[in-house]
Amino acid sequence: MVKVYVEDGKFKVKGTFDLGYIGLYKDDMISVDSDCANIRDEWDSIYEMSQNGECTDEDIAAELTKRFNEAEEKIQKNIRMINNEFLYRIYDDMDGCGREFWEREELRVPGFDYDDPDFNFYSIPLKSKGYTGYGIGEPNDGSVEKDDFEASLRENAPMFNLDGFIKGIKPESMTLWEDCISFQCSDIYDWALICAAYDRIDLEDLKFMDWHNY
Repeated sequence: MVKVYVEDGKFKVKGTFDLGYIGLYKDDMISVDSDCANIRDEWDSIYEMSQNGECTDEDIAAELTKRFNEAEEKIQKNIRMINNEFLYRIYDDMDGCGREFWEREELRVPGFDYDDPDFNFYSIPLKSKGYTGYGIGEPNDGSVEKDDFEASLRENAPMFNLDGFIKGIKPESMTLWEDCISFQCSDIYDWALICAAYDRIDLEDLKFMDWHNY
């Protein structure tokens, strides 16, 4: 949970926000899109709130605190889908770029022969299965049925140390906007698989809106 407070005309955030595999964001890693004056003018919902009577910056901070914590609660209720969406995006990038994760010892699985000439990570039957629910802009709030991508990745790619990869995800920043939350993260393995990965999660249906990596 977080608390938003006012300092020198700006909103500051104290606390933690859990985004599952995407990371645990803390204190100064978390921000609000704009300062007090701009939010009053630019966020329709805050403007409407101010039209119903006196609305101090502290009142707005309390409203933003409520929004942050409601968003975290909603995300946690659907964390499996959020995690699956994130892993799918990462794998899709790996596939598209042919990233050789096995060059990092931490991402290898002991006993697997990565020098076998027949080894081809990107020939595993992940893409050919046609995963349901992972198109651009698909909701992650349970309203659309989705295949369990993590389970399939673990089953079909035992040579990829998925737990080691998840452990090495490095949260960097997240921001509350009027209708979404954005995040940015990297990895601790010299950006082997994640380099400033960024997306915005819609607060209504939790869809990923603007994925970028590298």
